[in-house]
Amino acid sequence: MTTAQLSYPVPPEVLWNALPAGVAAAGGSTPFYDPQRGTVFFKTGTTFLSWGQIITVTVSHAPGGSALTVQTALKFGLFDWGEGKRLARQFADAVAHAAGTAALT
Repeated sequence: MTTAQLSYPVPPEVLWNALPAGVAAAGGSTPFYDPQRGTVFFKTGTTFLSWGQIITVTVSHAPGGSALTVQTALKFGLFDWGEGKRLARQFADAVAHAAGTAALT
């Protein structure tokens, strides 16, 4: 399991509206958006090295803007060989780009 948390100098609503760009960048399918909790849940497909990942992303308020927490977990297997970290970074980069900002941390 991989968890990445980044802060952004924009309101949570801006990040929330940019989440579909992150889902697309990570190759996600059938995302489930829960606006009450500020969470999106989706899965990635299988690759040569993996059975795919389950990704949960949460947008929340943070000092000076908002926070994005990306959590990845293998659908099946013990080692993700860095895939979770790569997917979390792809997701966060795409959301930042779509929101017109950059992460603070």
